[in-house]
Amino acid sequence: MQPKSSNHWLLCALLALSPSASTAQQEHWRKVNGVALQSLFKDNEFGDGVHFAYQFKANGTFTGTEMSKRVSGSWQVRDNEFCWKWLRPPGPEECYQVQRDGAHIRLMINNSEAWYGTLEALR
Repeated sequence: MQPKSSNHWLLCALLALSPSASTAQQEHWRKVNGVALQSLFKDNEFGDGVHFAYQFKANGTFTGTEMSKRVSGSWQVRDNEFCWKWLRPPGPEECYQVQRDGAHIRLMINNSEAWYGTLEALR
């Protein structure tokens, strides 16, 4: 067996010291408040591409699907939080702080991520 060349060890050292792709693409989450929060959801769809997709209308209602089942309810912004109340299936009102990184959205409760998805304009 031949000893490894010094170039091999240099390459290994450089790879170990270089930032990985995940750290090179840093996240830039920003809290969304007030009027910006209202306009963020209005006439947009929030979804994860697989499990859920909710369409938020300007009149304060939403419809959509979750795990292939139809859902609907109402939404509003109150005290710098996004709040929704599910009518189908029935559920209590839930309110979240909202963070945004480009099109990516996190709904947070007590600084923990409850929902994650992307926003795009309604078609």
